[in-house]
Amino acid sequence: LWATLPAYVMPTFGASSGFLVPALLGAFIAFGLKPLHQHLLHPNIPAHMKGKEMIVIPDLLTRDESRSLNEMMKNFGSLPSNLADSRVTKPVHEHIGEAVDIQSPPLSLCPHPYMVPDLNRTKCILANRIDIGRHYITTGGIDGVKEPYEVAVGRLQSFGKYIFDPRSYPVVQKLFSGKTFQSAAERTCPPNKQVLDPFQFNLIVQVPGQTVATHIDGVYFWGATRFEFPQWLLAAMKFSGLFESKFIDQVQIVGYFHDWDDDDRKGNFVYWNSDEPYPVSVPPKPRSGSGIDGSKVIHAANVYHPDRKPPITDKNKQVELRYDGQDDTWTVYEDDTKTPYAYTTNELRSTIVFRARCFESEEAKARFNDPKSVDKIPLSDVLSTLRKDMEEKTGDDLSSLSKLDLGIKIMDFYITYPYPRDTIIPVNYCVLEKLLGGGTFVRGVFRNILMC
Repeated sequence: LWATLPAYVMPTFGASSGFLVPALLGAFIAFGLKPLHQHLLHPNIPAHMKGKEMIVIPDLLTRDESRSLNEMMKNFGSLPSNLADSRVTKPVHEHIGEAVDIQSPPLSLCPHPYMVPDLNRTKCILANRIDIGRHYITTGGIDGVKEPYEVAVGRLQSFGKYIFDPRSYPVVQKLFSGKTFQSAAERTCPPNKQVLDPFQFNLIVQVPGQTVATHIDGVYFWGATRFEFPQWLLAAMKFSGLFESKFIDQVQIVGYFHDWDDDDRKGNFVYWNSDEPYPVSVPPKPRSGSGIDGSKVIHAANVYHPDRKPPITDKNKQVELRYDGQDDTWTVYEDDTKTPYAYTTNELRSTIVFRARCFESEEAKARFNDPKSVDKIPLSDVLSTLRKDMEEKTGDDLSSLSKLDLGIKIMDFYITYPYPRDTIIPVNYCVLEKLLGGGTFVRGVFRNILMC
């Protein structure tokens, strides 16, 4: 039951009847069945995604390199919300057919809690990484927080730059070509795939109160990448194990270039590589780093500065973090409107993420990078493969499902991000306020009785 909890928690926008079972079960657990609770919430990680160790690198960056990365970040001038990452990749299939017309103001553009405006801002579609956001909003993430929908969304809207031409940035090229990075990358790639193909670096920033929700990174297959499909679908393809013959291994090198060293700020990097109940946890020490294949290892970060609230922003608007060099501050903007949320550079949790694909030969690397050499997997083939597999395993006929329901079904069935452990009820019940309409009475119950 718990393994399919999101299907009960938010089956459709505005529905409430689906909450009865988890609510009763949660209350039952709260009255003393913690051992059963711990057993039910044991991580359910597919076999092909376990046993992947992370390499910890205490001195990945020098002080000069860390300074250079900070300067590069400031020179960018602004960092968009990570909800806008599809603006960079512009996938061929931005959705699987669930799109509906956007609403006109003063109505909410996309009232469904899982949907956001598409690139043209004419349709509402499932958010590119709704697999991440949905899990965090319904469970409270690794920390198991209980808070209203708007606060949960604010925690998720960290900021960053996605660069798919790392060779254009000398400081980045120099770092990736260095012995430390190359050694870590080679140790992370499979022994038979030692030819590296650097293709991306990201600057990822959390302001106080934000988090990196449980996820896997953008998955690459031969013929299916983030430039073709929504990333939630690619994640489901990886979890399913049905496309492993086309899977492309990667290495992700993460480096922290903030200057602060304060364990009280939290924000630890965590990852799951086995069925052990708790993840491995690594603090974000300045200039340290790690190497892992984040596209097949589930990972996250604890809330950074959990004692502070995140900026509350609108998922329907274009949100970004802008730098002001006069007083070394970063301010959150919504659709070019300044908000009260401002932070100094020293308040940021700042990381650079290098990514490279792992190939068995230079020939394979060249073939992948030649668009004419790789046959694209049709979206219809992916959906039919997943649907057929679900029907065979459940005995259900899924042919009549709408594309929205099919997408949610795919996520429920395949994507098994772990639930929070250190909480009796591993459900963020506070989001029910949004789904039940948020009227005066409902708001009073959740804010005053349930302390949301």
